[in-house]
Amino acid sequence: MHDFPRARAGVDALSPVVTGMEPTDIKNPNYFHKVVDCQWASPAHTPVPEYIRMIEAGRYTDAYMVNWHSNVFPGVLGRTCDRPCEPACRRGRVEEVSKAAQPVAICRLKRVAADNKDDVKNRMPSPAVHKNGKRVALIGAGPASLTVARDLLPLGYTVVPVSIRG
Repeated sequence: MHDFPRARAGVDALSPVVTGMEPTDIKNPNYFHKVVDCQWASPAHTPVPEYIRMIEAGRYTDAYMVNWHSNVFPGVLGRTCDRPCEPACRRGRVEEVSKAAQPVAICRLKRVAADNKDDVKNRMPSPAVHKNGKRVALIGAGPASLTVARDLLPLGYTVVPVSIRG
């Protein structure tokens, strides 16, 4: 007789297994750490599989906007990012048996979406109609300050870029 865990537990081999598992909560970022290595490896946790599917379908503008929500400058990052998501890509491991196993060129695909998108002006958030009375000084006008401005203007903040020269 085989020593199967179900038999030891007194469970009929044909009866359904009740695991008590909860449905997958895809709103929880830890879920992606378990199943989508490239998304977790991305510092911005960009939903890589989602925008790759959109690019494959020719939906470059939609793919760009998916990127834009987590990366303010997808076109720039598509050219300059050091691609921490690519070494984490499962594709390189899944196809290890092949001599040409390589990860998906995730960063380059971000660039493809940016280069082939339509005009996105109508998809950008508008500054709040009603200001909340709070002002935020942005030191310099680099990517970090522009990201803060992008996130705070729709919330009613007044953003003031400040340039400090030595």
